[in-house]
Amino acid sequence: MNNMIPQYDTKLLTEVWESVNDFCYDYQHNGIPTSISVNSAMTLYYLLYSKYGNNPIANFDEEQFKYKIFAIVFQFGPTWEKRLDVQKKIRELTVDELREGSFAKHNHAYNPTEASTSDEVLDYINEQNTTKYNKSKMDAYGQLWELLKFDVTGEFLSKFQGCFKQFVNPERTYIYVSEDE
Repeated sequence: MNNMIPQYDTKLLTEVWESVNDFCYDYQHNGIPTSISVNSAMTLYYLLYSKYGNNPIANFDEEQFKYKIFAIVFQFGPTWEKRLDVQKKIRELTVDELREGSFAKHNHAYNPTEASTSDEVLDYINEQNTTKYNKSKMDAYGQLWELLKFDVTGEFLSKFQGCFKQFVNPERTYIYVSEDE
C-alpha cells in the first residue's frame, strides 16, 4: 500500500505535544502563571487537538508557539472556564427556578425620630408593599434558550486560530511510503 505523506515546514500540534500530560506539564512550567485549573487545561488540550491537531503551527520557533498558546490561555482562559461553570448552572435550573421572577419590598415609616442615610434600615415601619413577579413557562424557556445558544467554547477556541497556518498546503514534495520499505 502506497501513501502520500504531506510535509510541512513546521510541526503539527500533535508533534509539539504528543499527549495531554506533555501539554499540562508545559502549561504548569512555562513561566506564565496558570489561570485555569489543570482539569480545564486537560479539556482544552483535547479541544485544541480536535480542532487543530493535524494543523501545522504558524511559528518556526516551537517555544514561541507554546508561549502564544499559553498567553491566550492566560488572557482568555479564566473567562472561558467561568462561562462554562455559569452555563452548567443555568442548564441545571429547574422549571420552577426558571419561572421565579424578582421580588421587591417597599417599606414606609412616618415621622422617624432620626434621619436615615440611604443605606440604613429603619427600626420600624408603618406600611409595606410587596411585588413578586413570575414568568410564564414560555418566557422562562425562552430566556433559557437565549442564554444557552451562545457557544462559549467555540469563541474561545477561535482565539487560537492565529497560532496555526491559515492556508494549509504541503510546503515540500510529497513523500511516498510503501509497505515494501
